[in-house]
Amino acid sequence: MHVIAPARYQQKPHKRSKQPYVVTTLVCLLALGTINFCRPLPTPIATLTLATPAASTAPDLAWPGGGQAAVAAAGYGLLGTSGDSRPLATASIAKVITALCVLQKQPLTLGATGPSYTVSAADVARYETQVTQGGSLLPVEQGEKLTEYQALEALMLPSANNIADSLAAWVFGGHSNYAAYATSFLQQHGLDNTHIGVDASGYDSSTTSTASDLTNLGLLAQRNPVLMEIAGKTEATLPIVGTVTNYDTILGQNGITGLKTGNNDVDTGAFLFTATAHIGGQTIPLTGSVMGAPDLASALSDSSQLAGSLGRGFESVTVVSAGQSVGNEQTAWGARVPITAASDLQLVRWKGTPLSLKHQLNQGVRSGVIGELKASAGQPEAHTKLQLARPLPAPSFWWRLTRH
Repeated sequence: MHVIAPARYQQKPHKRSKQPYVVTTLVCLLALGTINFCRPLPTPIATLTLATPAASTAPDLAWPGGGQAAVAAAGYGLLGTSGDSRPLATASIAKVITALCVLQKQPLTLGATGPSYTVSAADVARYETQVTQGGSLLPVEQGEKLTEYQALEALMLPSANNIADSLAAWVFGGHSNYAAYATSFLQQHGLDNTHIGVDASGYDSSTTSTASDLTNLGLLAQRNPVLMEIAGKTEATLPIVGTVTNYDTILGQNGITGLKTGNNDVDTGAFLFTATAHIGGQTIPLTGSVMGAPDLASALSDSSQLAGSLGRGFESVTVVSAGQSVGNEQTAWGARVPITAASDLQLVRWKGTPLSLKHQLNQGVRSGVIGELKASAGQPEAHTKLQLARPLPAPSFWWRLTRH
């Protein structure tokens, strides 16, 4: 009998669990998300969008009809010239050089009188010789004493030729020493077209200069408060002669504060003036010179008109106002914050001078000051800080987690 063996038990195939894959995937995603979240944030990009500064037209000044002239301003330099540039006799404007050299050798402070000088027989003889030559003089007597301050008053107001030459002797030991000192002084200050002649007064025509050099001399004079105090006087009281008056008869006209007249046989009318202009809340020291006028009265009149026209040559420019948006800081996560000026950016420029802007930005700043903006027009400069209008918003959690 054939026996049929029972069928072997067939076990069903075992299904492998997906749970480990899911867990692994989640762990990887979590790890990648954590890494992504912890990555450094991209640096925000700061940019400026500044308008091009408007152009301006050069001013039309009241230049003299003849001779030569020049004008300058402290902080601006030489502003303009007219006529030729050949050296011409300075006449008594040379006394400004004498005064500055004396004050450099023997400095004075406001209110001080300085050392006393005793008038000698040589000083009296010098005066008597110069009386026969003509020109501006101050009578002196042997044994008379003049302080340094008084001597400078006599030099600048009644334009005493003899006192200029006496100062050369009193302070420097003689004219040759003075001439060497004054020449060095001029070279140090770049007055290369000015030459010291045979006297300290400028009465002789051998002391020469140009209108441009003289305006620079005026800028030097403005830096000395003692000289400017003296030059700004209408009169002074001196020993022997009593009251003396200033040959500068246009003091106070059109802002004129000084400085020195001059005329001789070669240069019949010259004037070096200092003045001030008030523009945009600023006081600007000005200087100008007129040489080669027909006479002293013409030089003074021309100078007054020229000084009066200078104020029209300046303009106050507001480049940006406080709080004005001048750019933006942009982030990779879409945040955008305006960059604003911390204060008004203003400057006073000479018309016709191009205005340029430069900036410095610190990338990555998220609040507060982000840089600086500078405006310049020739020598004048102005600055303002640049700042973020508000702190830069942080990126969202989801953006940090999922960014590319």
